Amino acid sequence: MPVNGDVGRILQLIEKTLEDPIGYIRRQKSERRVKIVGWLLTDVPEELIHAAGALPFGITGGSESFSQADAHLQSWACSLARSCLELGLQGKLSFLDGLIIPHTCDTTRNLGGIWKHARPLPLMESYLIPRQVDRPSAKSYLTGELGRLKAKLEQCTRTGITVKRLHDSIALYNRNRTLIRKLFRRHVDDPETLNNRAVYNIIKSSMIMPKEDHNNLLRELDAALGIYKKAGTTKGYIKIALSGKVWEPREIMNMLDGIKAVVVADDLATGHRYINGDVRESGDPIEALAHRQITRMPFACYGSAQFERRRFLTDMVRESGAAGLVFIHLKFCEPENFDYPDMKSACQSTGIPTIKIETEMGNMSLGQIETRLQAFLEVLRGGADNDGTASL
Repeated sequence: MPVNGDVGRILQLIEKTLEDPIGYIRRQKSERRVKIVGWLLTDVPEELIHAAGALPFGITGGSESFSQADAHLQSWACSLARSCLELGLQGKLSFLDGLIIPHTCDTTRNLGGIWKHARPLPLMESYLIPRQVDRPSAKSYLTGELGRLKAKLEQCTRTGITVKRLHDSIALYNRNRTLIRKLFRRHVDDPETLNNRAVYNIIKSSMIMPKEDHNNLLRELDAALGIYKKAGTTKGYIKIALSGKVWEPREIMNMLDGIKAVVVADDLATGHRYINGDVRESGDPIEALAHRQITRMPFACYGSAQFERRRFLTDMVRESGAAGLVFIHLKFCEPENFDYPDMKSACQSTGIPTIKIETEMGNMSLGQIETRLQAFLEVLRGGADNDGTASL
């Protein structure tokens, strides 16, 4: 069903931003005369960057061929890391005033040193997140790590991150997450008006656009949707959940829209991991940021006995009403590949049909992916295999 003019205009603006995020952020730097601090996925505390007076820029890779990155990283390293490095080596990120790389896997642990040697930036920092978040020392360690980043950002921007500035930034980011979660609920209820591609574009664009502008855009979109009658039906749609790091290639969402699969839950870094959970707006803001990190939903790189990933995934599918789970795994992503057998087994034991789709950043054949997704949806429509897993 076509959407009204305001809704379509806003969604088109968001799509255009994602088609050329580097061009967009370059214009922002020129127009706003502001420093830009880039960050790689996932979990970097953007509120600190914003409170320092800089504009955070989420670097989510590109479609470039790997003409330079493979001289520094093995070709069997994750294509997301290689893609981001390629952008840097080609000089396309030379406008950055800083870069923060979280240590989430072996590849990202090496990436900072390579990048600093090949294409140094004024500020280059690693974000050392504790992996054993159940330890009593984890929160105090993380508070110290955030304090270290705070000092580095203040030095870079020559702006003091006061308690008030940080509280204001936290409130701004909380509003953004709240608005996106509201729109995601609209998507689940009315996928014909706000389809998969549109709602996940909204999440991804939040990593690029200034939060002030993004919040205004989302309020405008929410108002336009509020006066626009819902399609009123989810008839013919199958609810599914996604698990992985990123929804790449972007055409995957088009495929899911085409076969009338509505994504109702996920644990993606470019999905609910980004918008799930707010930061406490009272008390010490650094401790509040640390608390959100420690209690975030688990993924392949970070988990805990209290928030165990197998239980989280099966609960996520069941509570969302999804009929099945699609694992979208980047080829050579070691954390996801190590986790996958346990995650699949947990789903099997609870009767959740699953399929694993292996993807890469950049050019790849999409025909096989579309065929397998179509076949999986037919399995869900007709009933899962006896063991609860689609054997595709």
